[in-house]
Amino acid sequence: MVLAVPADAQPVHEASLAFQIGDTVSGRYIIKQLIGRGGMGVVYRASDTLMNEDVALKFMKPEMLKTQKGRQRFVREAQVARRLRHENVVGVHDVNSTVDGILYISMEYIEGRSLRSFLGDHRKRRRLIGVRMAVTIVEQMLAALDYAHRTIVHRDIKPENIMLLSGERVKVLDFGLARAIEQEESPEDAAKRPKSIVGTLAYASPEQIRRQAPDLRSDLYSVGLIFRELLTLRSPVDEPIEIPELRTDVSPSILAVLYRAIERDLDRRWQNAGEFRRSLADAFEKSYHPVLVVESEGHAREPASTEGMVFLEGGSFLMGSNEAPEESPEFETHVDPFYMDITPVTVEAFAKFLKDTGAPEPMLWNHTELSGATQPVVGVSWHQAKAYAAWIGKQLPTETQWEFAARGKENRPYPWGTVKPETSRCNFRDYLGIPSIVTMHEDGMTPEGVKDMAGNVFEWTLDPFVPYGTPKEKAAEVPLRVVRGGSWHSSPQELRCTFRKGLFPEAQLTTVGFRCVLPARPEWKEAAPSSD
Repeated sequence: MVLAVPADAQPVHEASLAFQIGDTVSGRYIIKQLIGRGGMGVVYRASDTLMNEDVALKFMKPEMLKTQKGRQRFVREAQVARRLRHENVVGVHDVNSTVDGILYISMEYIEGRSLRSFLGDHRKRRRLIGVRMAVTIVEQMLAALDYAHRTIVHRDIKPENIMLLSGERVKVLDFGLARAIEQEESPEDAAKRPKSIVGTLAYASPEQIRRQAPDLRSDLYSVGLIFRELLTLRSPVDEPIEIPELRTDVSPSILAVLYRAIERDLDRRWQNAGEFRRSLADAFEKSYHPVLVVESEGHAREPASTEGMVFLEGGSFLMGSNEAPEESPEFETHVDPFYMDITPVTVEAFAKFLKDTGAPEPMLWNHTELSGATQPVVGVSWHQAKAYAAWIGKQLPTETQWEFAARGKENRPYPWGTVKPETSRCNFRDYLGIPSIVTMHEDGMTPEGVKDMAGNVFEWTLDPFVPYGTPKEKAAEVPLRVVRGGSWHSSPQELRCTFRKGLFPEAQLTTVGFRCVLPARPEWKEAAPSSD
């Protein structure tokens, strides 16, 4: 059946869009309640007496579609949207008009709330949305777009058009409506557009704002803006803030996916929703999927050597501090005997690993200021550091091993003792502006002979960044890994033996390196020189 479209839009009073409970529309739909009003029209919940189900009826404001051509275009777009059938798309059942000539769409009725309402609640409570929840919402939005983009571009992705259902399900609505409205508008109409529609423009891509023809990448830009708002609770019209300044639980790989989505250059953005979605899922898996710490076995190139290592006899010592929440509480613990590298792993040593294994080079590997043979290797992720340790037959240190080596049984505040940090003992506070060679600060080594445990580079450890005493099963769910020791960029506070912070395992920073340890075998322990 072909819908007869009125020749033009006759003046219709706003009251014509107001229905009472029990009113019948087109002899089929019985109005049950008002759902909401928006820039395009009014939405009611109604009972479809033909299909015996509840539907949502969206009545379009007549001033949005003034000409017969525009109204015909709207019907065509609605018919295209009607063919979309996907779990993340609000289904369109029918398009029709009232006896007064008001066009309306019959849609799937869903119990839920808009993403705008969800964001508003979190703003009021000043409570950030979890990264997992944000990713879950965006992934489903992208699933809807990946399907719909085969036939249609949405053009008006915004929080009001995203519905959240029970079970963290997401549905996108209003496909095609923006295209019909935009093509109906003259430039003069656009200039007079009421301020109530500015919210739509806030999520528009740069090319849409320039009134250039949008494509599917324009929708992805809008998704990126929503993703950023989910992580910051700041809309595109609010004062911007860098995400790492606001929160520390968003991984570098997640940020990279987001930043690509909101590139102003179309060709630098994600080119389709499927690519965007897969990259987001991979980044989340990489950064947040629980990783159990399992010692590598059978991958060493040869039996481990203790050359270039210091023997530490272990025993009971005080660990932690009551002076900082991240370091508390102070408690007594025990560590078994072990060997520790005298210095952090150098560029020269890491180069042998790369040559032997063909592993990918760390970030900034060829940077002239960071590639000195006896400088500590930097730009290595936790995974790269762990792979090197396995290759050489060693391990990354646990937090307990690291702090014992730095603090000792004497409870030293700094690796060398009680004297405050100074540049003769360590590289810190941008003293050199780059990592120094690992043998430069002899005065800063521990009494046992371990060097560079304060300043120069933070060092990866095996352990997740959780409060002391966290059960192992809970700790295994945390993606962050502890780094220790401070760096060339650190304040004196970060050079204390008890200072700790967490980084995502994929972090590759100029301030982070590592060293290795080796549990002492009984025969090694017997042969080790006495500490007396």
